[in-house]
Amino acid sequence: MNIGKEYNDVFELGGVPAFREFYNVSIFPAKYVYKGYYTPWHLISAPTVSNPRNQRKLFRTNIAKAICAELAGLIWDEQAEIHVSQNGTDNETLHDFVIDVLKDNAFFEKMQEHIEQSTALGGGSLKAYVTGEYSDNGIVKGTERICLDYCMADQFVPTAWDNAKVDEAVFVSRKAKGGAYYTKLEWHEWNGNSYIIRNELFRADNQDILGFRYPLNEIYPELLPEVAINGLGKSLFAYYRTPIANNIDDNSPLGISIYGNAMDTLHALDIAFDSFVREFRLGKKKIIVPASAVSTVVDPATGEIRRFFDPNDEAYEALPLDGEVAPREVVTELRVEEHISAMNALLSVLCLQTGLSAGTFTFDIHSGIKTATEVISEDSKTYKTIRSFQNQIRPAIERTVDNILQLGALYDLSYNGISIASLIGNGYEISIVMEDAVLEDSQTKLSKGILLLSNGLLSKKKMLTDPSFGIGLTEEEADAELQQIANERKVTASAVDLFGLQTME
Repeated sequence: MNIGKEYNDVFELGGVPAFREFYNVSIFPAKYVYKGYYTPWHLISAPTVSNPRNQRKLFRTNIAKAICAELAGLIWDEQAEIHVSQNGTDNETLHDFVIDVLKDNAFFEKMQEHIEQSTALGGGSLKAYVTGEYSDNGIVKGTERICLDYCMADQFVPTAWDNAKVDEAVFVSRKAKGGAYYTKLEWHEWNGNSYIIRNELFRADNQDILGFRYPLNEIYPELLPEVAINGLGKSLFAYYRTPIANNIDDNSPLGISIYGNAMDTLHALDIAFDSFVREFRLGKKKIIVPASAVSTVVDPATGEIRRFFDPNDEAYEALPLDGEVAPREVVTELRVEEHISAMNALLSVLCLQTGLSAGTFTFDIHSGIKTATEVISEDSKTYKTIRSFQNQIRPAIERTVDNILQLGALYDLSYNGISIASLIGNGYEISIVMEDAVLEDSQTKLSKGILLLSNGLLSKKKMLTDPSFGIGLTEEEADAELQQIANERKVTASAVDLFGLQTME
């Protein structure tokens, strides 16, 4: 059943800003590069003697993925702490309720993956909602479950914002069924103090277009076309972006990929890497044969049509040799060091363009692209980039925690028999503690501790128990170690050496 007009994409619908060009030139190419294959770059002409139109795939480094993964691992740590407090004191019930919801949604594990994808595409969104068993009157009481969606930038289009704080948006999700493609649009809008969620469904036979409007209940019988929610103060999603000025569309609240201004460098790296790989294949000895030798001829002995050399074999080059018949061998010297130098130069430029310290990524002939075991200090470029990302992500997580609590109150949920609504009625504060990302080698940490200890600015027990000094014993282990040291000193003090002199402590 098709209803009304056929649409190519969401940008043809009323209420959606004209962002098609930005998605086409920024978000979609960045996604393909992140996935490791971008047709305009990686499918190139490779003519052969018999097929001048032959194409092949470029050998690729997929360094874009490596950059995003490296940054995400430094930005987010599963040991991040989330606190919900009232009047400056942690509220154990609210805290445990939030942590249980987050764990139920694999938040601490999924967040690093989501940050990696958001780094690649320029931003991401965390959306909170309630699901459960459905009846004609909605969700059955007692079956409610608060869920989180981790939405990538290409699944999200902002429709209203203020100073890059997005308040309204449409979320895009797709599924295939019965040979057709169904796209669900979930609109989040404000109408006065009412928060409106509208659901629309589109059907297409071609996966590249939006298609015709289609009855929602045919595919999603549990969803209502429109739901109005009262009592919310903020939208049920939190958008965060990369801490990079959008120099592609300065009217957009959307961010750009961490490598959005390094696309030419990424392309050049793949070209250099492809040349490096093929240097070993094409640098083999060549055999020059007359052009007539790769054409079909009639074998005078058998009368069969045959070819003396395979025209698709890259080991052979067919040239007009002015009557010369004997094949000639040509040996080419491999340019290994030149390729390595070129790739390392490009990697240095890429680090500069993506906010990483020089030398973060290098190319090695034995291990390929590798990441430096870098000491990240507070004045390093990588550290500053990490802190900028964390400053963008922290408010989004706080907003998500706030949405969890608001939904808990809205749906009259309780935790350990205590009503969430009754607890948050007195107000609350949310804080997110993320890893500092200052990394030091073990010797530096130990030297710092010894210096503080020798100057009387640190206790021995503190040095043994504080992980920042590279030891990290438990309090019980530290007490036992200090006692053992004291015992050994007593033995040393009472010992007499071979000359009858007491050893000085």
